[in-house]
Amino acid sequence: MDAEINEIFESIQGEGIFVGVRQLFIRFSKCNLKCVYCDTPRKSDLCRNYVSGTILNNPVSSEYVSSLIKNVKVHSISFTGGEPLLYADFIASLEKTRPFYLETNMTLPDEAKKIKDIVDYVAGDFKIREALPSADYDEVVENTIECFRILRHNSRRVTFCKIILPEEFDVEEVINNAESVKDYVICFVLQPVFGSKNIDILLALQKKLMDFSDTRIVPQVHKYLGVR
Repeated sequence: MDAEINEIFESIQGEGIFVGVRQLFIRFSKCNLKCVYCDTPRKSDLCRNYVSGTILNNPVSSEYVSSLIKNVKVHSISFTGGEPLLYADFIASLEKTRPFYLETNMTLPDEAKKIKDIVDYVAGDFKIREALPSADYDEVVENTIECFRILRHNSRRVTFCKIILPEEFDVEEVINNAESVKDYVICFVLQPVFGSKNIDILLALQKKLMDFSDTRIVPQVHKYLGVR
């Protein structure tokens, strides 16, 4: 089994409720969405392995990634992107010797079903309308709710909802979206787009979402620290 991987590296988790834990990051190429704030290349002919200092041709084999997972001392393996659920079969084929941490846009429910029993942590996005001006947003919402239902928080898996917020957004729509998945998550994370200065709005939104669940405001800490 092969996958198109942009880069492999060790660093700290810079987002969500596990900020600061050390992870091995497997950053896949390609995504099914086109968010306006996306900062990840959509395609890469090469995979840069910063752990070993090597450059590989894509696609990369599951055997190679499994061998890396065996030999790292980290909290967990972060599958990020791009969109990792595009590679659900690849992830399912890996030899699991460390906990699996999935960072996903939560819009591919059929793929989520393939790995629901092997992921230990899910950092699931709920995309806002303003991030996806060219998408069928009603379909995005429907698929997101279904993904959260499939990958819901339970005794075997920690699942939280991350909402990335630019300077301006529809507050009531965000509240309605959050309410639709409140029974599937341990908490909500409001993540301002890096450089945004709308903290007053975020604080007011946090207070409203606290009616549903624990809600935290967590910026992209790795960017403030200047690490990958």
